[in-house]
Amino acid sequence: MSMPPSNALSRLSASLKRKGASISAAAAVVMNMSSRVIRGDGRGQKLTVSMPGQVKVLGGSHEHVMDVEKQAFEQGYAEGERIGKEMGEKMVETVVKRYDNAVAQLAETHKALAESMEEEIVRLALEISRKIVQRELAMDPDIVTALAAVALKRVSNHQSITLRVSRQDFGRIRVAVASTNPAVNIKEDASLERGDFVVDTGQTHLDGRIASQIDAISHVLLDD
Repeated sequence: MSMPPSNALSRLSASLKRKGASISAAAAVVMNMSSRVIRGDGRGQKLTVSMPGQVKVLGGSHEHVMDVEKQAFEQGYAEGERIGKEMGEKMVETVVKRYDNAVAQLAETHKALAESMEEEIVRLALEISRKIVQRELAMDPDIVTALAAVALKRVSNHQSITLRVSRQDFGRIRVAVASTNPAVNIKEDASLERGDFVVDTGQTHLDGRIASQIDAISHVLLDD
């Protein structure tokens, strides 16, 4: 039996109103719960927010907040110290690598020159190279500090280590070496030029003078 259109519309409208009321009621409950979470329910509960490696408490005591801040500061300080140490080590490695590459390129270039040019030209090239190395050392004094540190590392198991440096480099190297190798005796040597250093121990002698290194290359290239 079919139902009059007017009655069917009335029942459909009533059904939609009932469903709408249910949805509104559910939404009101959710909004009320959300409001309690945001404002707190008045019973002194704490809202915690978890983060990697730590927990911060919102609404806690002043002492607890201070403890959390102290912990965060200590963690940040330790992390900064670690990063600073790594950066320092990488800087030394970079400086030493630059110097080693320059010396290697110098040897290769001069070997080629020795095979094709006269002895006088080779000696001139060696002198020019010496000037270039000295200029690099003057522009970046940390190079000689890094080189001296490498030399000291090679004799770290020796006794009575003495490092002699030029007057220009003495202050900088003394501070750098004293912080890492306090047992090393550092002396100022007026006979040394900027960038030169000499390491003496009871077992060995390391000559880090620029002139000595250029002479060694010259002997190899010129066979003299």
